[in-house]
Amino acid sequence: MSDELKQERIEALKRLREPFEPGAIGKLPKPYRKDSQKGNCQECGGYHGLPAMHLDFVGHAALTDRLLQVDPGWYWEPLSFDQFGLPQFDNFGGLWIRLTVCGVSRLGYGDSQGKTGANAIKEAIGDALRNAGMRFGAALDLWHKGDLWEAKKERGEFESPDVSAQPANPVPAPGESAIEIFQKQFSQARGNQKALEALRKWAHNSGAPQNIMDQIESAIAELAAA
Repeated sequence: MSDELKQERIEALKRLREPFEPGAIGKLPKPYRKDSQKGNCQECGGYHGLPAMHLDFVGHAALTDRLLQVDPGWYWEPLSFDQFGLPQFDNFGGLWIRLTVCGVSRLGYGDSQGKTGANAIKEAIGDALRNAGMRFGAALDLWHKGDLWEAKKERGEFESPDVSAQPANPVPAPGESAIEIFQKQFSQARGNQKALEALRKWAHNSGAPQNIMDQIESAIAELAAA
């Protein structure tokens, strides 16, 4: 391969790392607790546990469009096949693939995220492509945010704050958004130093909007000055 061709390949692959347009980025809800009451979310329009963090992600169609822009001849293939010549899924319902772009191949793994039937197969393929695409740098910043969220969740940092010094933790009403939940928590904690500090830590770890953080900080400052 000539140096000129190598450079063209490098430049083409760099395009995979370019930021995606806002319209190509979706919202993936991640409830703070597994037993959260479900409701209609005003932020994403879905029906899921509330309150929830919403992670940005790039869908199958947006990633495919980017791959076609970079290399119209890109392709993927499963690492193994079953007795019928179809992609071989593992015992966890996951699929290993090899994604090849501009002559460079990298592995990826995807699963069906709990779906069943034909939708499970499509979900696993799309997930595997996004995972392999991330190895090329596609939407890497979004994956990074998601990994940080999962790490915090594993450490239990998204649990509700200690409410022993304030009224009982509010139960989300149907259709109540995450911001409304934060506001309700704040109104209950206001005037109580211990409760406000607990709420500040919880809100910070949960990625509360800046206006919520400002209100909490202002209330804490008012109590300190009193």
